[in-house]
Amino acid sequence: MADKVRYYLEQSVPELEDLKSKGLFDNNEIKMIMRRRTDFEHRITGRGSKPRDFLKYVDFEINLEKLRKKRYARLSKVGLVDTKPSISDWAGVRRIFFIFDRSVKRYPGEIDLWSKYLGFAKKSGAIKIIYKIYSRLLQLQPRNIDPWLSATNYEFDTNGNAKGARVLFQKGLKMNSESMELWINYAKFELIYISKLLARRKVLGLITEKQQREQMETEEAKRQQELKKNSTIDEEEVDGDDEFNGDKIVLPSSEEIKDQLNHLPEADMNMLGNPETNPALKGDVVLTIFDLCIPAILKTIPKYSTVVKPDDKTFEIVDKFLNLFDKFPDLNREYLYLHVLNYLQKEHSEDLRTILIDITLPIRNITIESDTLAESLQLSVNKFIAYKRKLKNATDKDTLTNMFVNHLNNQFFNYDDEEKEPNAKIDALLKAIIKKCRTA
Repeated sequence: MADKVRYYLEQSVPELEDLKSKGLFDNNEIKMIMRRRTDFEHRITGRGSKPRDFLKYVDFEINLEKLRKKRYARLSKVGLVDTKPSISDWAGVRRIFFIFDRSVKRYPGEIDLWSKYLGFAKKSGAIKIIYKIYSRLLQLQPRNIDPWLSATNYEFDTNGNAKGARVLFQKGLKMNSESMELWINYAKFELIYISKLLARRKVLGLITEKQQREQMETEEAKRQQELKKNSTIDEEEVDGDDEFNGDKIVLPSSEEIKDQLNHLPEADMNMLGNPETNPALKGDVVLTIFDLCIPAILKTIPKYSTVVKPDDKTFEIVDKFLNLFDKFPDLNREYLYLHVLNYLQKEHSEDLRTILIDITLPIRNITIESDTLAESLQLSVNKFIAYKRKLKNATDKDTLTNMFVNHLNNQFFNYDDEEKEPNAKIDALLKAIIKKCRTA
């Protein structure tokens, strides 16, 4: 252990000598730094080390680097420091990365260490190291959903790489097909992607497929150029023996892949054209995700489970997808809603919950301020009356009535804004409709 500590400390000697020669730290401060590093190295290399020991070491180095930068900035303004690039300019950040790297190797199951490691890498703008961290984390913890979501968000939100994010989602689902959270987030990603794509084309005035293709190629070229920019940190010196290779997240392998998940949309799908000519721009990719999500999740429910019923789980999934569609008014939500409704009418046509969804679709996004309130309510009530008359069981009729009335009360009579004055005329209309529903 002593030899290892001595080796690591010797690596910092050139950096400390450089700090001294530049006049950023004096002899006493250099000795203090070496003493603190010696103490930390003994702590983290000992058998009784804990994750917090690594974090304290990192905090010390981060504060030291902040102090170095502050002194450098102050002295450089008055010409009292050599501004020629030297080892102390990058050695501090590189050491912090090295400590983080050793910490996650020592405690690969500590998510807090991984999180802080990622946070520092992102703050430092070290793109290659960020990819390396995600690669190792996904390989070590492929059943943990949070790293998958974090990696996909980084690819799409930060790097603007929709194709890479899509590949990550699909790989994550092949290994975690029972995760509703992952399915919903994948669908949300595709909806956001379509919305941004259509909005950008509208702003840029891109009409023809040739213009769209040229714009997409230009954006991809800019993204690749950004990734190739040299980082201030030499990643190979941080960790030279890992399997990371290239600017991409290396995904863990999956031996058992469910057949249905192989039908997920291809990562390089063509997104040219417009919603009228290209089904993908209408949301067909999201609808494919919906179609695959339900059987994938239902397969994980024990056959004779008394805790979770397949039908209840199905409607829970449906409710999450419908609520997700609600958040994208710029897309053709009716097209998305009808696909879900058609599925329910095919698989659960006799379920009162299916009937209620069909009845309430006309008023799903209607508020008391909507211009089409009366028209939409009339259509919804007509559907309700037609369904109620078809039901033969009196109990089912009463149940459906209560479900619809409760829906109307929750949608139109729960005022979120306490200062908002209720509309007496509309309230009277709604109460009349509810009364009509009960007596129909």
